[in-house]
Amino acid sequence: MVAETPVAVVLRRRNRTMIHGMRVALRRGPFLLFAMMLTGLALGQAPEQVAPGVWFLLGEASKGYSNTTVIEMKDYLIVVDANYPGRAKELIALMPQLSPKPVRYVFDTHAHGDHSYGNSTWTKAGATTMAFGGVAKEMDRWEPSRWQTFGEKREDVRATGEHDVERPKKIIEGDKFVLNDGQREVDFLFLGWGHTPGDGYVWLPKERVLATGDAAVNGPRNKLADASIVNWPKVLDKAIAMRPEFVLPGHGARGGVEILTGQKQFLVDLYAAVAAQISLGKQGTDIKVSLPDRDANWVPKDLALDIEATAAEINGKAPAGSLPHVWK
Repeated sequence: MVAETPVAVVLRRRNRTMIHGMRVALRRGPFLLFAMMLTGLALGQAPEQVAPGVWFLLGEASKGYSNTTVIEMKDYLIVVDANYPGRAKELIALMPQLSPKPVRYVFDTHAHGDHSYGNSTWTKAGATTMAFGGVAKEMDRWEPSRWQTFGEKREDVRATGEHDVERPKKIIEGDKFVLNDGQREVDFLFLGWGHTPGDGYVWLPKERVLATGDAAVNGPRNKLADASIVNWPKVLDKAIAMRPEFVLPGHGARGGVEILTGQKQFLVDLYAAVAAQISLGKQGTDIKVSLPDRDANWVPKDLALDIEATAAEINGKAPAGSLPHVWK
């Protein structure tokens, strides 16, 4: 018997889950299946049912959208990541096709615009936005400057008529918050400073589903400017130790634990390569690194920004995100 590669395993699981989702839709009625197919055509990708009552929706990369996870509770829905305002409006229109229940909570995994700038759109629709305290602190540190910068580029941000990102209405203190209505348990976890100081994970222990925001992405979609690059792999070790069956990243296709281990290895290799160059006296644009083939999925065409953030952290002897920097 030929052993399956990690990619083959992911594809098999993905196909199995998509077939399951279609069967569920057929049981609920042909109209729901038809509506889901139309929605998939309109938004680029049909919702994937990862587990009963848990959907994963790919964000349209050309519009800068992040992915979305929707979790059905007994009486309401939870949405993971508010996204940009334009995507938030699309998602609000889509929700009735997944479930007739209202969206009660929208969880910002971190402060970046593609995960939080839709906050006010959701609150106007009746939901309560929430995040860990580090998210609000990051917003207070960087906003409204970043909001205004994105407003110059994005019509959906300008169309809100607002001048700053709306802060999450519910701030989670501590490292864990649990919602359990007897039907499902959802754990909101802060595991440490990785991608940003406020990174939040969403863990479904029964279903073994982990939504990571940008603490783990699937593909060359990292931004390290606000990170603690040396600490990030240690945080991912905590997520890996949870042994998730399904990993739902902030960007890129869903998969399994290989997303976490791959993200970790990329960061470890990048840090080591940049540190080696600095030890040779290289600085700035003189730093050139070549990463192993095992990192190929996470390596962008141009590593310059990743190298810049890593070098700043090493030279500054502090997390890159704690040092003065400009969002690019």
